[in-house]
Amino acid sequence: MGAIDIFAKWDLEKNEWTQSDNLKDIGRSFAIASYKRIINDNGKINYIIIDQGSRVEDHSKDFSTIKETEVRIDNVISHYERCNGNYGIKLFLMDADAPIIEDAKLFANYVDYLASLPDTNSVNIVGLSKCSVMNFYVPRFFKNRETFKKTNVYNIASPYEGTKFASPKIFYPEIKRVFKSDIVCNILVKNVYEKKSSNSHMDYDIAIPGGIPDERIHLYDENFIKNVFCTDNVEAVKRLNSFKNILTSIDSEVRKEAIITGNLYGIALCLFDKRFFDGKSDGMVYTSSQKKVEDVLDIKSYSIKSHHDVNSNIRAFNEVLGIVDDTIDEFDDKNKILTR
Repeated sequence: MGAIDIFAKWDLEKNEWTQSDNLKDIGRSFAIASYKRIINDNGKINYIIIDQGSRVEDHSKDFSTIKETEVRIDNVISHYERCNGNYGIKLFLMDADAPIIEDAKLFANYVDYLASLPDTNSVNIVGLSKCSVMNFYVPRFFKNRETFKKTNVYNIASPYEGTKFASPKIFYPEIKRVFKSDIVCNILVKNVYEKKSSNSHMDYDIAIPGGIPDERIHLYDENFIKNVFCTDNVEAVKRLNSFKNILTSIDSEVRKEAIITGNLYGIALCLFDKRFFDGKSDGMVYTSSQKKVEDVLDIKSYSIKSHHDVNSNIRAFNEVLGIVDDTIDEFDDKNKILTR
């Protein structure tokens, strides 16, 4: 089991972080789940932080503990139990109502804290989807020079241009177009889409510009996607020890794999890819949107065949963890050379 630490809740009326004893608020608060440390030798610790864009209420009934099977953290733990070195596995859980840039600021403080610990070797932030866009803001808010030296960021399936699935003004008409039925549309929207969505900043901030209806505009930061590649963000990301961008896309093998493994969410994403996208995608985000960072940083992305829910695709996520392992090894080799 993991232990959940609730840090703060964003107050939409006051536009500030607060503390709340309300159970509903706790379930939608900024939090970090920590799992058992994996200690294999007397060296320092490599922190692996998974931030895949979900909330406390999505994974825990008591809001204080979380099963290792949630977000398939059990796969991450078993992977590092087979590796050399020492690891601290953590899961970042988003505040539902905070503008994502505010999540980025508070998360940066936490990474600063981890990097400052004397037994920290590296901090590895493995971000998926909305959190990977958030990750592009995070380094800008680091306060300590040492944090940049120790931090590696891995962005997976990043909607750098936003996604239609966070854009009700775009998504709802497409549902009607595809299914040609108001009844089916209402069932899907109200019983699936609305229940899964935060219906607040956490999801709306990654909308395609112009995709949020007027009645919800107060729950939307239109500048988040527009400014993701602003100079402050880009220059801060360049100071990191390492930044890796990982593309995801669906092909016939991914569809077959989702069916064979009984991955229902993966199957649904494969259907979305067929019905809602007119170009290469992972069922949630266009691959072309994920690639936008390449020209900004003059880098080459990694490419993994997977639907958007990479955590549930064990084969694909192990490929991601392989990239993390290689980066940590490179980091260690570089430090050995510097200390000779």
